[in-house]
Amino acid sequence: MPHSENAHVVYIVSDATGETAYRVTRAALAQFKDTLIELEWRQGTRTVERICEIVREAAETGGLIVHSFAIPEFRETLLAESRAHGVPCVDVIGPVLMHFSEWLGVDPANQPGITRSIGQEYFRRITALEFAVQHDDGRAAHELDRADLVLVGVSRTSKTPLSIYFAHRGWLVGNVPIVPGVPLPPILYELPRGCVVALSIRPERLLALRGARQSALRMTGSYDDPTSVYEELRYARQIIAQAGWPVVDMSVKSIEEAASEILQLIDCKKDPEGRTNRA
Repeated sequence: MPHSENAHVVYIVSDATGETAYRVTRAALAQFKDTLIELEWRQGTRTVERICEIVREAAETGGLIVHSFAIPEFRETLLAESRAHGVPCVDVIGPVLMHFSEWLGVDPANQPGITRSIGQEYFRRITALEFAVQHDDGRAAHELDRADLVLVGVSRTSKTPLSIYFAHRGWLVGNVPIVPGVPLPPILYELPRGCVVALSIRPERLLALRGARQSALRMTGSYDDPTSVYEELRYARQIIAQAGWPVVDMSVKSIEEAASEILQLIDCKKDPEGRTNRA
């Protein structure tokens, strides 16, 4: 829905009703009566993909996110995505739960295992999320030999959402875009076989995604030009075939479905302690 000119947009996001985040937000905004603020309520947000969509929307509108996720994984995803896109993010329940849990020495009734999650497993996930953010879209490519998995593909093939999804599970994941005329980092060809996975997509699906993004961001150029898109995909297929990387088609898959397929393809496996076993 279009927003009023000069309005500040606050996104209230929750995996449940969002009433807690809404009440806290309203109480805080009562102190800013002379400022035009519009609320966008996003209830029942329960997938990584949807979280990523909301963060991108907030980035496009210059908004702020207030959330009350009960599930730690969702809180971590939102934090990492918000940092990656420069979106201010306020967690109204996570810190309170953690402090009470530590003080009482008891897990919250609706959060079995939260005390343990503050320990080694929790910090492993935080490290992995930070790695995903720092190695998104080809950044810090010289460090990709530290990665458990590297995703490559043209723009809009869900490289970033998949990186975040795997990071929740303690995987160090980077992603690199395939762009015609721009050589891929040489380090990609030095990684153990099976640790690089290419993401493909059908031309018509990519054109639809690019068109929607170009319209939303009011972009100009050849980002969604059919001739350029077909040439970009042809170039990507050539690069992927030469490297011999396994391919996952993202045309109609959810993030969860794609992740499951990647796990069946790759030679990088993680044991229960989070260490990488590379075949």
